[in-house]
Amino acid sequence: MTLSVLLVDPDADRRMRMTRDLKGMDCRIAGLASGPDEAVRIAADAAPDVAVVIATFGNGSGQHLTDRLSDEHGVPVVLVAGGGLEPLPLGLAAQAGIMGFLVDPIPAATLRTTLEVAVCRFREFRALRQEAEVLRQSVEARKVIERAKGLLMEGGRLSEREAYARIRRKSMDTQRPMTEIARAIILSAEVSMAPH
Repeated sequence: MTLSVLLVDPDADRRMRMTRDLKGMDCRIAGLASGPDEAVRIAADAAPDVAVVIATFGNGSGQHLTDRLSDEHGVPVVLVAGGGLEPLPLGLAAQAGIMGFLVDPIPAATLRTTLEVAVCRFREFRALRQEAEVLRQSVEARKVIERAKGLLMEGGRLSEREAYARIRRKSMDTQRPMTEIARAIILSAEVSMAPH
C-alpha cells in the first residue's frame, strides 16, 4: 500500500534525506513543511495518511502541531528524535495522536513498518473514540428519558410503562427523537415549577 506522507522538519538537509528514504519505500510525499503553520496548511489541503514530525519545535509548538494534525485533520503523527536533537518529553510522546516514536538514524524497514502501524492504530483509535461517543450519547439520552418518565409518573400518576409509551407515542406523532420530547417535558416541568 502506498502511503501519503507529510514530512515536517526545519532542517532542509535532513528533510531531503528523509524524502529520498520515504520515496524508496513506496511512499508518496504529500508535502514538505519546515514549520507548524506550513504543516497544518498542507495537512488541510493534501490530507496525508500520516505525518512524520521531527521533534525540534520548542515552546510547546510541537505539541500544538501534533494536536492539530491528529484532532483537526485526522492525521496520525510519528515523531522522530535523536541525531543531536534534545530528548523528547514523555508527555508529548504519549499523546493520543502520536502513533509512533523513532530515534534518528532510522533503518528504512523500521520507518516503513512504523508508518503502517501508526496509520492502522490511529484508525482503530478513532473508531474506538467514535464508538465511545455514541455510547456516551446513548447513556445521556437514557438519563433524559428516565427523568422525563419520572416527571410524567409523578405529575400524571402514570405507571413507568405508560409514561414511556406516552413519550414514545409523541415521538412517533411528531417524528422527533424521544430525547427531544423528553427534554421538552423536563423544560415544561421546570418552567411550571419556577417561582413567579
